[in-house]
Amino acid sequence: MNDLDGYRQLYRLSAQIPDWRSDLGKLHRLTEVLFIMVVALIAGAQDCEDIHGFGDENEHWLRQLLTLKHGIPHHDMYLRTLAAVPAEQFEALVRAWTAALREPDALKIDGHQVAFDGQSLRASVDRSLGSLPVHMVSAYLIEAGFTLGSKRVDEKSNEIMAIPDLMRSLNLRGATVTIDAMGCQREIAATAREVGAHYQLQVKENQPTLLQNIKTSMVEATRRRRPGEAPAKLERHKDVDKGHGRIETRACILSRDLSGIEKRDDWRDLSGIASVMRERTDAISGKTSQEIGYYIVSDPSATAADVARLARGHWGIENGLHWSLDVVWGSDAHAIRDRNAAENMARLRRFCAGMVKQSVGWGMSGKRVRKLAGWNPNNILRVLAGEVIAKKRTKVAPVKYRKAQEAAKAVAKKK
Repeated sequence: MNDLDGYRQLYRLSAQIPDWRSDLGKLHRLTEVLFIMVVALIAGAQDCEDIHGFGDENEHWLRQLLTLKHGIPHHDMYLRTLAAVPAEQFEALVRAWTAALREPDALKIDGHQVAFDGQSLRASVDRSLGSLPVHMVSAYLIEAGFTLGSKRVDEKSNEIMAIPDLMRSLNLRGATVTIDAMGCQREIAATAREVGAHYQLQVKENQPTLLQNIKTSMVEATRRRRPGEAPAKLERHKDVDKGHGRIETRACILSRDLSGIEKRDDWRDLSGIASVMRERTDAISGKTSQEIGYYIVSDPSATAADVARLARGHWGIENGLHWSLDVVWGSDAHAIRDRNAAENMARLRRFCAGMVKQSVGWGMSGKRVRKLAGWNPNNILRVLAGEVIAKKRTKVAPVKYRKAQEAAKAVAKKK
């Protein structure tokens, strides 16, 4: 895909949104308004006023791509667009962009991990009306770093009802779905298998009987076996990471013995239970902390190493998406009171964050890519084309040549 292909796809697909406005007094094409919002966000804009400012400062560049018969839209036009386009249409548009602007391999689902989690848009609170913040549930492809789809729910507790609907709207065949303890529900497990995905769900106090059954079963399985007693069928995995000023040890135990799980048939295709012990040691103070997580898994071919990897990978939706949206993309710093507008802006940010992450290469970060896009708008086209942006590596002289240089310098010093 060359640099202009991404722009053309974005512009063409934007025409799918029906224009709700009357032709009388209409100044700006809807496709142009949507295009400016996307490129401005990639270039570092945080809110609608920033989007307008980007348009004003880069009008000459934008006119090379757009007609802009009546100039740059005012920031109110962007807000009205976000508020007026129905959420379902905007979600369909973002999914179409995602499919068109990424390489086919980036969209591979089979064998990969899709994490589901919710996030509250704190800047959408209207205290004068006493409204709660908009809460969005997202499906995040961990390996590729982009959002497959999202759905708004009225309250955090309603994630349980929203996740099955979101699953059914996506192609998850062959993927492994991971969800935190709130999503450990029989219906969610059944829906994952219904759409052709496996599940790995964390179990906590919201499923007290299941949690106690797993704890008891793991204790029984790991105890010392009596003479003549058959050994427990367990698989173990352990890895150690050093970095960020700490040493982290993770030990996973996977058991296929489900005899101690009451009503195990209620959990569709349940094939194993697991525990993951995490021990963190501060490299400076030497203080150590431990925590144990318990999981149910459906994949009969999953290994203990797979379970540990998925348990750790699930945090990618927190660190790679939610933290990035809060800190890098400023989702909580800029208030949008209209709930539909806040929801659609969240979708735009998720799409743009995925595009930027796709372009992060050696020696780069998402924040740095956005800066480069802001400094040179042509870099925006590179991002839309899925081009990897990386620092230029300095050429290092061959070893023999460096040694010859060092020897020559040593001789010169002696003289």
